[in-house]
Amino acid sequence: MKTIYQAKELIRENYGKRVLIKVIGIRNKSELFEGIVSECYDNVFILNTKVGKKSFSYSDVLVGNIVLKVK
Repeated sequence: MKTIYQAKELIRENYGKRVLIKVIGIRNKSELFEGIVSECYDNVFILNTKVGKKSFSYSDVLVGNIVLKVK
């Protein structure tokens, strides 16, 4: 990805779809979240999971801290 607008467009294209999100943290630790993209705002998007809601920023998608995979 080259711009924040491309990251937003990627998320908006998958609005309402079931996705798998891998969050890459410090020291190469990662977390997996599976859910449905339910809300898109200016700076963040919301993922509904079985456990609850999680929010993620578009900038994390842009720099590669978040990897999105459509199921």
